[in-house]
Amino acid sequence: MSYLHLLMQKTQMPSPTLNNAKTSRSSRRMRLRGLVPILLGVVTLIGCASQANSNLQFEQIARTPCQSFLQQIETPDLACEACTTGDELRTTTPLTISNYEDTASWDMTIDECVEMALANSKVLQKLGGVVVSTPQGVNTLYDQAIQETSLASVEDALSDFDAQLASSFTYGRSEREFNNLFFGGGTPRLTSNTSNFNTELSKQTAAGTAFTMRSTTIYDRNSSPANLFGSTFDILNLLEVRQPLLRGRGTAVNRIAGPNAVPGQYDGVLIRRIRSDISLADFEVSVRDLVRDVERAYWELYFAYRDLDTKIAARESSRETWENRKLRFDNGIGRPDDEAQARQQYFSFKAQAQNALTGTSAGQVGVISAERSLRRLLGIGAADGRLIRPATEPVLAPVAFDWDQSQTTALQSRVEIRRQKWTVSQRELELLAAKQLNKWRFDVVGQYGFRGFGDNLFGSRDRNNGSAVSELFEGNLDDWSLGVELGGSIGNRAGHLAIRNAELSLARERAVLKEQQRQILHDLNAAYTEVDRAIETMKTNFNARVAAFDELEPKRQRVEEGQDQVFFLLDAQSRTATAESAVHRAVADYNQALLNYTYVSGDLLSQYNIRLTEGPWDSYANDRAYEKAQRQKNQPAPGSLNDLPAISAGAQLQ
Repeated sequence: MSYLHLLMQKTQMPSPTLNNAKTSRSSRRMRLRGLVPILLGVVTLIGCASQANSNLQFEQIARTPCQSFLQQIETPDLACEACTTGDELRTTTPLTISNYEDTASWDMTIDECVEMALANSKVLQKLGGVVVSTPQGVNTLYDQAIQETSLASVEDALSDFDAQLASSFTYGRSEREFNNLFFGGGTPRLTSNTSNFNTELSKQTAAGTAFTMRSTTIYDRNSSPANLFGSTFDILNLLEVRQPLLRGRGTAVNRIAGPNAVPGQYDGVLIRRIRSDISLADFEVSVRDLVRDVERAYWELYFAYRDLDTKIAARESSRETWENRKLRFDNGIGRPDDEAQARQQYFSFKAQAQNALTGTSAGQVGVISAERSLRRLLGIGAADGRLIRPATEPVLAPVAFDWDQSQTTALQSRVEIRRQKWTVSQRELELLAAKQLNKWRFDVVGQYGFRGFGDNLFGSRDRNNGSAVSELFEGNLDDWSLGVELGGSIGNRAGHLAIRNAELSLARERAVLKEQQRQILHDLNAAYTEVDRAIETMKTNFNARVAAFDELEPKRQRVEEGQDQVFFLLDAQSRTATAESAVHRAVADYNQALLNYTYVSGDLLSQYNIRLTEGPWDSYANDRAYEKAQRQKNQPAPGSLNDLPAISAGAQLQ
């Protein structure tokens, strides 16, 4: 038998007789009062029973040390296990020295790489990615959407101006005894049944005006012999209008700081919009940096291929020299140290070719490692049986930049400058709000209400006080009031402090903007110098390469004729390979210098015709925007002393 059944048997009480109403009421009260602690006990016992039926018994818990529960390392159970296993990301066997020859080439231009990176990168990776070690520090395609749907979004700020509806209904019964008939309404024992039904609709406007519509219906039924009716309905409909005259007046402060704002706290629609623009600028920075990193990785892969070709050519040349020295030594003509020296050079070049293929842990770039880095930025698997090969030829011709135009473009187009200008604009708006909030609260408040009273809610309309609703619309019972409210802190330290803080914050952001502009021009200057250095170095290394090849062939002939030792040929081969590799390194550096100049000047995204635009609006939003634009054009709003213009219009028209 369950606990609940036993307790219900124990709580059975004898039925009251119909002949004694007072005994019946007393008996009901006793049962109700006695049932409260019993129900509490039932709930407690049911809870214990549910714990006893759990999989982990109490005795088992008591025998197990707490450390076994507190120190266990577990894997969380996710809602979609199949979506988080990563099985779809598995790749083929990684490329190595052994299977390198079996891979197919995948020719890709730089434009195709950038397009693929933008199409596949939900997480905007960087060179030396940190997505594993610090996943919260990476930027993704979802960040802006998360910003726009968070509690710090523009829509959330607009919700402060939404109409608010509140409604409540309460019913109560009261039984009281009095020692004085006056306080009991003519009876020593007063029994009351009351109910209240309240409905309120309020609206806060951008100009600071607050409208409130409130309806209250009170029902009262009591046992006082002095009442005109046994029960009554009292209805009050009230309309309230509150208009600030000092603090909180005007659309400017309410759009900047929000309604009912206090000095130092600014979280209105305009501030939220600026924060959204700053978030967009951060996203643009991530996209731009991704494009830069893709092109850098592309030219590093180009150099890795050229360097590998150079090392393979040097290896084959040293192989021929070694085979020639070995043949002469086997025929008793050559010297053993010449053969050993040639053999050592061959294996040295072979090791360099292997490192140029795969890369080393010391940071040397190889074809496979550079291709893997590019694949990570493109958002594709690390291996698929193909090897990406650059198909875009590097720029070799000198490129002349217009210095004055580059400075103008850098100061106007750099996203960091635009982001900081939005921050300055935010501080300007905050200063305006701080000045407006540095006032006392002085409001004009007006109320108008009309009442209805009757012994019935609808009831009989042909007699006096027969219907509360009917009397409500007759307008015989009116209430109204009109007055002002004044309040504030004497001395207003918080308001003056907020103004000073806003002024200092604005001065700081302006100083940061000026220093950013100076730093960007310094970076542009360095990039300009680097472009010139890179092309001159490329020319110099090319001339050195020509000289090395001019030296190599005569050395080979003299060694074959026995006029020189093999050491001179091996040294010439080594210096020729170094000169050849230096030329390709200079070519890659020159193209990366051009990339860096375009990056610093702010033209990188426009060079690839990449633009960030808003998504398409629906037809309703377009129609509403057109209607508001026509309304403001044809019927301009009257000026207001509190509708202060911003110090600047912002960085750009958004």
